[in-house]
Amino acid sequence: MDNRVLERIYAILLYQFSGRVAEALTSGRITYRLARGDVREVYRDGQLILVRRPTDGLFSISLAAGELIRGAEEPPRFRVVIRGDREIRGSVLARDVVGVDEGLRPGDEVLIVDEDDNLVGVGRMRVPPIMLNGLERGEVARVRKRVKR
Repeated sequence: MDNRVLERIYAILLYQFSGRVAEALTSGRITYRLARGDVREVYRDGQLILVRRPTDGLFSISLAAGELIRGAEEPPRFRVVIRGDREIRGSVLARDVVGVDEGLRPGDEVLIVDEDDNLVGVGRMRVPPIMLNGLERGEVARVRKRVKR
């Protein structure tokens, strides 16, 4: 494995998330798939955890990566918290949100968790958290993958 590629993956994760997340996602046996000479997919112990977004060069996370991030960072970091009785489909709606990491920005990858910090899904933030005050309807996060219950 090329150490420069692993360093590049680590640097992107450090920028996108944090040092703890970068460590958690790059520990273990890391392999990757290149496309056009750059990292496209990252695997940890044979399991797909990251896919490079062509629009901005950052990573989309899988459910497995979501679990690793959840273990690496304390709540509410990188989380959108929904009511435990809600089933999510394609979007997390404002009426279902009970908490959110105030440091998130639109476009950020998020963990969607219930009130007990159980991973429910992963997705992408759609609105700034400050807009949630008084927002009664509308999409807060777009769900990419959800945990089957």
